Amino acid sequence: MADFHHFDPTPCHFPIPGAPVLPAWRGADLHWSPAGESELLDGPGVRHYSRGRYALHAALEASGVGQGAVLLAPAYHCLTMVDPALALGAGFRCYGTDEHLVPDLAQVRALLDAADGAVKAVLVPHYFGIEQPPAVMAQLLALCRSHGATLIEDCSHAWQVAARRVRAGVADGVLLVGSPYKFFACEDGGILWGPPARLAGLAPRALPWRDELRGLRDAWVRNRAAHRAPVAVYGAAKAMTGKATAVGGDATGGGRGVHSVERRQRPSAQYRPELEGVGGLRLSRWIMRRTDVEQVAQARRQHYRQWLQAVQHLAAARAPHPTLADDCAPYMFPLLLADPEPQFYALKRAGVPVWRWDNMALSDCPVGARYRLSLLHLPCHQGLSAEQMTWLTSTVARVLS
Repeated sequence: MADFHHFDPTPCHFPIPGAPVLPAWRGADLHWSPAGESELLDGPGVRHYSRGRYALHAALEASGVGQGAVLLAPAYHCLTMVDPALALGAGFRCYGTDEHLVPDLAQVRALLDAADGAVKAVLVPHYFGIEQPPAVMAQLLALCRSHGATLIEDCSHAWQVAARRVRAGVADGVLLVGSPYKFFACEDGGILWGPPARLAGLAPRALPWRDELRGLRDAWVRNRAAHRAPVAVYGAAKAMTGKATAVGGDATGGGRGVHSVERRQRPSAQYRPELEGVGGLRLSRWIMRRTDVEQVAQARRQHYRQWLQAVQHLAAARAPHPTLADDCAPYMFPLLLADPEPQFYALKRAGVPVWRWDNMALSDCPVGARYRLSLLHLPCHQGLSAEQMTWLTSTVARVLS
């Protein structure tokens, strides 16, 4: 049983976002023969699932997480990082991080010591595609090995980090999980990588062909929507500023969301138990094999730099990662708000496609508590056109000026 923050945006009536959060495929971007990712998609150390959360479920199973066991997860997390543990009847504990979301090693060590062998896995995300410091990862692996736990690297935001790990050979005591639909322009996808012996008992079930056809239809619909011009809602939202609003409303003319705390021991509504052990779409793997990964990475880095330039002079927000490594392929652009309550609502009502992790477990980590509402995730993927990026960056800069 754990307590979770919950945010219900229903009263807000936010407009449709003016640009897609995730990439959609375009035929011109695909190679009609495999483009070089086969070692990451095939072989005895690879298992495919429909989403990263179900790959994580399989990783936890392979690590011995179940009734009476414990997962250590970061205090700053999305629900799908802890849902699989709850689905297995296990508990979880949150460790703290610093402001760069690097794990607090002393706290991880203390939690491992206090658990007396109950911790079977430690989950460490590479947030926004930015790799955790190698020295920290080495110390975490040593801690896990000394306490009989598996180190699970969450590469859902970090395809290229996973690629480097897999090509070098996944270390003993380590499992990797990924969410390729966040990097590639595909409809679904979750991958588990690990030493073949650790994955020997895992055999995901193939989807029936009717689901493949449904996936093709959904991809077509999403592709058409993704390439529309930005929604011109900024002016409408701005025009409402200063008008009288109902009690509980805000300056941009709509209701506020409802914040609450709920206690539960089962996974969230985002988790579907019937998809455990189910493989992803063949269509998604087809797209992954035919995508130029370096071209994708270059486009994402370029868009990230555009965001940096757009927000560098803002007093109301800052970029917590103002530089990128040359080999980084960012998932999203993180932006830290100075005053999240009015700013979040203003951005959403301007049609900006904003994500944040406002639903998460309560913890005593001050960074997690602060970032829950103040750290935004803004798209920088390869599917954004020049027009969409110009609209996004200029809108965010104007709203936060």
